[in-house]
This record gives sequence, C-alpha cells and structure tokens, in this order.
Amino acid sequence: MPAENERRDVRKAMAFDLMQIFRAEPGKAYTLEEVEKLLVSYVQGND
Repeated sequence: MPAENERRDVRKAMAFDLMQIFRAEPGKAYTLEEVEKLLVSYVQGND
C-alpha cells in the first residue's frame, strides 16, 4: 500500500494533468456532462 506522501503526489499530479486538459481550450465553458466525461476518460486512461 502506498505511503501517504506517495498518495499526495499522485493527487497533485492528477490535479495538474486535469488543469492542463482544461487549459487546452482557453475560453471554453464546460457543461457538467463534459466534465464528467473528461474525468472518466482520464481515470480510465483514454486519450
């Protein structure tokens, strides 16, 4: 089982990755459904 600091690093990396995804299209407004789809795709490892 990962140590707490490893879990924290994973959460930070995930937050950074998601931030980069949302910044890829400046000015775009996302619907709740689009955000959910992006999150599911991210977690499943889809491009």
